[in-house]
Amino acid sequence: MDNKGQAAMEFLMTYGWAIIVVLAAIGALAYFGVLSPTTILPQRTTFPSPLPNIDVASVSALSDSVEVAFTNNVGYTIDVISAGAAATDDCGGTVALENPPTNVVNGAKFKVNWSCGGGVTAGKFKSDLTFSYTNDYTNQTHQHSGSVAGNAVSS
Repeated sequence: MDNKGQAAMEFLMTYGWAIIVVLAAIGALAYFGVLSPTTILPQRTTFPSPLPNIDVASVSALSDSVEVAFTNNVGYTIDVISAGAAATDDCGGTVALENPPTNVVNGAKFKVNWSCGGGVTAGKFKSDLTFSYTNDYTNQTHQHSGSVAGNAVSS
């Protein structure tokens, strides 16, 4: 009988069982949500140019609202006129703007506050939000979209 073959087989079997145990542990952690990207990743707010966000969104379950701060990089003065959200998002339902900013000059910072008619639940929050604005120079209306992911606070 070849002892080298037996030693090699025992070596491979030991490492094989160790790899199976590690994969089972990773699978269990993923199944119970410990490795969920929403618990690991920080809050995220993403709105592209020409109206980029300048901070993460403030999401309130108490007032059922989402507030995002922006910078006007359009090149002209704008007026924010309407808002929306996907019906299946955490800010779905009837969405309205609270005190939409008007006469926002180029380079100025401003806030848009979405009022979520469907209510916001405390905890994890994710929504694709939009708002429309009018360029005062061209009188054209444009839509601006972005996403918000994070935690809704109840205080």
